[in-house]
Amino acid sequence: MSDDDISRGKGEDGPTFSLDDANDILDGDLRKLQSERDTLFEQLARVQADFRNAQKRLEADKQLSIQFANSKLITSLLPVIDNFERVLSADPAKSDVNTLLKGLQITYDQLMTQLRQQNVEPIAPEPGTPFDPNQHQAILQQPTDKYDQPTVTQLLQKGYSLHGRVLRPAQVAVSKLS
Repeated sequence: MSDDDISRGKGEDGPTFSLDDANDILDGDLRKLQSERDTLFEQLARVQADFRNAQKRLEADKQLSIQFANSKLITSLLPVIDNFERVLSADPAKSDVNTLLKGLQITYDQLMTQLRQQNVEPIAPEPGTPFDPNQHQAILQQPTDKYDQPTVTQLLQKGYSLHGRVLRPAQVAVSKLS
């Protein structure tokens, strides 16, 4: 047996492998592993590209959603705008003030109904309501002995909330302890 031969088993009847055969097997295994590695790298690159494309699509969809988020609200307000235009186009010589005011009141009521349907609610505290800095903005203080804690004494401007989140706080006068 030569130095290049490796013998397995005992005796002459066992299989023998040369170092060249072993190198050929190892080279074949190496090529197979390298091919598998290359295939996995290609798959990884495709998955990463798909992920980046999906991110870009999601961002574009998000921007589109933001751009058209108010379309439902605006569509619901179009009839209100139409009614305002009708009132404003009325001939003052042929209409009396009471009729115009009635038309404005109906249009205002329609506007408030549409806002409520969009979950917009007015914040209009009555006098005597405890002051809540989360919903009210104190514009001025009025001295009084009537209350022992900061209390709304007068509503100066309504506030509004959307789904319970304050869009604009109500502007109020607050009692000042004397």
